Amino acid sequence: MHEIAYDRPLKMKRAFSSILFAAGIVSILAGLTAAFGLTVGGLVTSIAVIAVLLYAGGLWLGGASASIVAAGADVVIVFDRSLKITAGPAPGSSVMAQFPDALRPEIEMRCRVALRGEHTHFECEHAGARLAFDIAPVQSIQGVVLYGVLISGSGIAAPAAAPAPLTTVA
Repeated sequence: MHEIAYDRPLKMKRAFSSILFAAGIVSILAGLTAAFGLTVGGLVTSIAVIAVLLYAGGLWLGGASASIVAAGADVVIVFDRSLKITAGPAPGSSVMAQFPDALRPEIEMRCRVALRGEHTHFECEHAGARLAFDIAPVQSIQGVVLYGVLISGSGIAAPAAAPAPLTTVA
């Protein structure tokens, strides 16, 4: 499956956190082994302390937050009137920063349409993959549009017909 640009920072964060996690385990094991000596009892104590710290950290930090990805969607983004992300990947950043340059003008236009109260759906081809987008308004009880929601999913790989994205309105 084709990797989209907004997936890369998440993968980098996961790789970096895994490296930090492994380094922490090694340093705790090394420190406790040095303190208790390289004996069976010292190793068992080190492993027990690591397990307790991992359990306590999991309880303290609450684990992973719930993902708001709908079935069949790769990304769900809730954005405000300034087109800043309020829920989804990278809260506080621009919606457009999550997508490749070639797709940004179309996505920005569709987000602004959603903030005026209209739902839109479009598909485009980018870098050999077909992408589908649903962008809709989120209204208050009084009917005032407060936010917009962008749901994107990648479909089947398709040969790109042109270097720029091709859009079709459904």
